[in-house]
Amino acid sequence: MKPMRLYAASLACLSLIACGGGGGASPQPDTKPTVSSSAATNLASLGATAISTDTATESFDVLASIGDTWRLSVAKATGAYTLTPNNSLYGLTQETGTLTRSVVGDFVTYALANKVNLSQDTRTGALVGTMTVGSQTATVSGTPYQVSEASKLAGTYSFMGTTRDKGTSANSEFYAGQILISSDGTTATFCVGGKVDSAGSCIDVDTTDTATPQKATINLVKETGTNGGFYKMTAMGSDNQAHDWGNLMVQNGNLGTVLLIDRFGNGDNGTSSTVRVGNFFAVKSQTLAGTELDGSWKCGTGNGVATLAINGTTNAVSNPNETPSSWAETLSFNSVNASNGGLLSFPSYVVTNYQNSGSLILPLSASLMAIENQSVKGISLCSKQ
Repeated sequence: MKPMRLYAASLACLSLIACGGGGGASPQPDTKPTVSSSAATNLASLGATAISTDTATESFDVLASIGDTWRLSVAKATGAYTLTPNNSLYGLTQETGTLTRSVVGDFVTYALANKVNLSQDTRTGALVGTMTVGSQTATVSGTPYQVSEASKLAGTYSFMGTTRDKGTSANSEFYAGQILISSDGTTATFCVGGKVDSAGSCIDVDTTDTATPQKATINLVKETGTNGGFYKMTAMGSDNQAHDWGNLMVQNGNLGTVLLIDRFGNGDNGTSSTVRVGNFFAVKSQTLAGTELDGSWKCGTGNGVATLAINGTTNAVSNPNETPSSWAETLSFNSVNASNGGLLSFPSYVVTNYQNSGSLILPLSASLMAIENQSVKGISLCSKQ
């Protein structure tokens, strides 16, 4: 895990248990919200509904790292599934098959050799893993929910994103900052390399450099087709016409609403012949307590699978494909790196530090987090074990 820098870049390329004291007093109940109760409260506030209207079948809108949006439907009893690509940039077509669906505790796993390797946290609904469709293999995340009232998405989110040229890793870019979803849910204002205020203005966070936060406003419209549980995103191009920018899906979480964004479009002006693809992940902006990441995690990286064991501000990392194969990092919550190497206050983010280098982490929920992969200007997804 390598150093992170919250920098400006062009988006347009584009547990506390209270116990009684002496005298035989009875222990007091734990009143801290659970993952399930926090997620249920947030789900209710969104007015979210299940994508599937059939209780025997579960359906997910899936964000694929290659720049596609897919719909996955699985019959709970038999494991029979249908995978329907939406807006596929690779000419992918519908596939069907039968996978193995297993339930262990709070998690459901979906497995089919060389095709499907997924895990869902039933408390939040968050889906994560890998899938192969046609000739394309992708890291994926997904949601079983849809939100029809756009105003329910309103608010400020901290985000992490990455884009590159379609089909290659050329011209890769990494982004971080904040998004403001308007009160009516019809626009998303991005501030790359800074914060966003209630009026949609970008606020510079790092005064140790000469960079200026970059701003872009993207329009949101609810998709109403048969497979539409998501919001279409469009941006005004240099030709004064609206062009595809991506799809936005809504994932529930115990830390608040999560936005999964499939980025795709023709370059930075809507008319370029170069197609840009990528993923953005965002979570309602908040001050972290510092215990949200406690536990064991697995992260798919460009160099194998890393295992994290986190306890407060200590992260023990192991990856047999790295040298050394294990090391300990220090975590700084609600922080990002400044250009001069110091730390800056920024809600929702966590910065790792190992021998004066580290990465940016964005916790999304109790079972999902995104980590900056600096070596490829990309993002790795980590799932709770």
